[in-house]
Amino acid sequence: QFVAFDDICTFSSSNESMSIRSLLLVAVLALVALSTQAFSTAPAFSGRVASTTSLDACRANAKKDKIKRNRDNMRKFATGKRGTSRRKTMKKAASNAARAEEAEFITKCFMTIPPPEASS
Repeated sequence: QFVAFDDICTFSSSNESMSIRSLLLVAVLALVALSTQAFSTAPAFSGRVASTTSLDACRANAKKDKIKRNRDNMRKFATGKRGTSRRKTMKKAASNAARAEEAEFITKCFMTIPPPEASS
C-alpha cells in the first residue's frame, strides 16, 4: 500500500505530527550545519600556533640546513687563517734566498777596488 507525503504529515494525532516535524527540522538543521562547515574558509591565524606537528619539524630541519650552508659558505670566503700554508712558507723561503743572492751581486758590483798603481 502506497502512502503519499501529504498523508504522512496530516496524522490525526497532533503529538505525532509535532514529533515528526521536529525530527524533520532537526535533520534539516544538521545537514545545513554539516554543509556550511564543509564549505567554510579556514580561520586566519593571528599569530604563531604552538603545535608539535611535522610542519614544525620541517622548519627545524630547514633552519639546521641553513645554518650548515651558512657555515660552509663562511669557510669558503674566510680571509684570515690562523696558520700559514706550506706553499706560502716555501715561496717565502725561495724569495728570501733570491733576495740574498741579489744583494750579494749588488755588493760585488759596487766594491771599491784600489786603482792600479801607475808605473811611470
